[in-house]
Amino acid sequence: MAIDYIVSNTRQRTAWISVINQFSAANPDVQVEHHGYPQEQYKRDFLPRLRTGHADLAFWYAGERLRDAARNKLLSPLDADLIALLKKKKFAPATIEGTRVDGEVYGFPMYHYVWGLVYSKSLFNRLGLRPPKTWSEFLQACERLKAAGVAPLALAAKDGWPAAGWFDYLDLRINGIDFHRKLLRSEVPFTDARVRQVFDVWGDLLRKGYFLEATLDQETDRVLPYLYRGRAGMVLAGSFFAARFPAAVAADIGFFAFPSYSPDIPNYEEAPLDVLVQPAVGRNPRARNRFLAFLADSGALRQIAEADETLSAQADPSAPLPLLGEASNTILAGAAGLTYFFDRDAKVELVGPAFDGLRLFLKPPYDTDQAVRHIEKARQKARSPDIAE
Repeated sequence: MAIDYIVSNTRQRTAWISVINQFSAANPDVQVEHHGYPQEQYKRDFLPRLRTGHADLAFWYAGERLRDAARNKLLSPLDADLIALLKKKKFAPATIEGTRVDGEVYGFPMYHYVWGLVYSKSLFNRLGLRPPKTWSEFLQACERLKAAGVAPLALAAKDGWPAAGWFDYLDLRINGIDFHRKLLRSEVPFTDARVRQVFDVWGDLLRKGYFLEATLDQETDRVLPYLYRGRAGMVLAGSFFAARFPAAVAADIGFFAFPSYSPDIPNYEEAPLDVLVQPAVGRNPRARNRFLAFLADSGALRQIAEADETLSAQADPSAPLPLLGEASNTILAGAAGLTYFFDRDAKVELVGPAFDGLRLFLKPPYDTDQAVRHIEKARQKARSPDIAE
């Protein structure tokens, strides 16, 4: 049996190997081959690899791209016995339903997490700041930080997806979840006035100098040290970023929900769900079912969630919360609805051009028109591939 998964850090790799070794010890008749891949490479090669028949189980994400793979017959659904076991073993219903496509469940839920703003508690205390809940409070906090010589916000946009988090949240807060889903499903043009408003609001933050310029063309791992050293006030991040916090500063890092923009729009949150899927051409369906049942029955699944500082899909009141777990649960409890993140919810052909458009936008003069036209041109080309440029 072969298992493919993503490795983002040493703790994650160690957890995967430990879980696989535990399964192998309990199932000596099953030989397990496993491969860990860097995230961006894995996402790029995922669909072609599904077609090869190499893997029996593969790590993936809930969202539109999982639905596309299921509807294109590249995945096998979980069987009724396994779904019954998930329910019996107290997997959160939302995580089971989160991968249902046309009545079938296509993902074995592993863990989930939420996005929000991380900040230094000691810095906020020193400046007399509290986590802002409204947009006016957020702007006031940014002004206070800037006046103290601290860049209010830091964003590493080289990889595209951290910037997409900003776009998602601004669109969710300004336009709501229904519009956001239609936009990412390519049912609304990016030149729509509501999308332009998202970029205009974001551009206002950029023109006010609220974003730390030094990080805008950096990779993700380069941004957090600015937070630790008091050079940046807030970073929009998934709670899994806690796995990267040095022990010396971890207790000082707080986490709060992205502030509300309008009282007319409830707080919708980004809460990605990571799963294991069954490639339709897998060679060992019995072995993979045994492995998934082992994860559900043994508690081993929680080791992977703990390594990622995420919330296990399987409820366990006795398990310790991850570093940002209490704040994450508070954010999730107040959510009016959940999305899975831009590159999981969007049509695949939209992701690359959108990331390129966001990177263009983040360079002066922060041109809304240039960004939306760049993304819309690619969207139209994808919808009408036979039309010449």
